[in-house]
Amino acid sequence: MKLPRYIEIAKELEEKILNNTYKKNERLPAERILAEEYNVTRVTIRNAIEHLVLKGFLEKKVGSGNYVKKNTLNLNISEQLSFSEKSHFLKQTPRTDVIEFKEISGDAKLMEIFNCDSNEVFFFIKRVRYLDNTSVNLENTYLPKSLFPNLTKDIMKGSKYDFVEKTLSIKESYNKITPILPNEELSQLFNLTSCEPIFYKTSIGISKKDIPFEYSELYFNPNIYEFTFTSKR
Repeated sequence: MKLPRYIEIAKELEEKILNNTYKKNERLPAERILAEEYNVTRVTIRNAIEHLVLKGFLEKKVGSGNYVKKNTLNLNISEQLSFSEKSHFLKQTPRTDVIEFKEISGDAKLMEIFNCDSNEVFFFIKRVRYLDNTSVNLENTYLPKSLFPNLTKDIMKGSKYDFVEKTLSIKESYNKITPILPNEELSQLFNLTSCEPIFYKTSIGISKKDIPFEYSELYFNPNIYEFTFTSKR
């Protein structure tokens, strides 16, 4: 099936952003000029631009135009994507450091989330993600050992979801995002003051068999991340 023309144009513009034809913070040509270049209506160009705004490549400045965004990680909270999938367009090298990996018994909170008893054993994994040498998020993840008995520290240096999908199919996740003030560890990690709020997200992953398979608590560097969502009528 042929893609809508505005999607094709958005992909071409995205490629120009990726190869630095359009550099970060640079203003795009006016909609009229782009419409003439691609031989389409301005409505089609406007739809392509809206698509790239949603993806985090462009931002609109009222009265000024459309600009290539600075290097930020845009997370659409309706998408279930890995860190490496979301960071690919920044042309920076993603890295994951596993700073803690151990087995723990389920406490009351985990027993409620996973609907299990106190005999359930979980892997607790604490990871810090980097782009080049900049720390961008810290993640605490809990995975049931009964579902992933072969999980290792080395595996968690890579994509968690790539590993999970070798065992089960992911259906969805339930997420909650709130602003919080960072503790001393997070302030140092993200190079922030204790008065600068950060994004805090909790996530419960659900398989296609409606089984909870993951609970994670994530802390995001606000200088790197932004969150978007799609509203449909």
